[in-house]
Amino acid sequence: MVKHEGVGIMASIFKRKLKDGKGFTWRAVVRLKGHPVVCECFERKQEAEDWGQDTERRIKLGQFKFDQHNCQRTFSELLERFLRDGALEHHRSKADTMRHLTYWKECFGGYGLVHITADFVGKERQLLADTPTSKGKKRSASTVNRYIASLSSILTYASKQLGWVSENPCLSLTKLKENPGRDRVLSQEEMQRLLTACRESRSP
Repeated sequence: MVKHEGVGIMASIFKRKLKDGKGFTWRAVVRLKGHPVVCECFERKQEAEDWGQDTERRIKLGQFKFDQHNCQRTFSELLERFLRDGALEHHRSKADTMRHLTYWKECFGGYGLVHITADFVGKERQLLADTPTSKGKKRSASTVNRYIASLSSILTYASKQLGWVSENPCLSLTKLKENPGRDRVLSQEEMQRLLTACRESRSP
């Protein structure tokens, strides 16, 4: 970690190993008492240091727009970064997760992350539930929940790993109620047939 210190301001440069283990990324973090923490990630250390120093200078001069920082980050950019950092490799069902994220990219790939709020995601979730699949079938509540889970994973990455959003809006949503699995009990006749078959079987 490299630190650049100023009056009341400290920029820290963190070296972070990519999830795939094949490279590194550099995260610059600028802290100013009484203001939000500002951070950005770069592929090269020099870029991170330059950004940190320039951001410190603009904060000192009152020129840094905290409310506009990261406003232009889009979902498409986030997905690209998510895949490049190898974050998808930790998902057990990578193919399903990627299919879900591709769907979300088609929905709001060009949207700025600041516009992807809990209310917005809630409306998109309802649209997903109401819109039939390409085969004309309606998606179940459990399927819709899995789509939201995939979206939540990438937004958590944006929040905790990249600092591109302050929080994951999906965490404010309550899961849709899923239908319980089928619970069928054998009839008395079926039970007798099963026991008879068991007694006649050669398997212990």
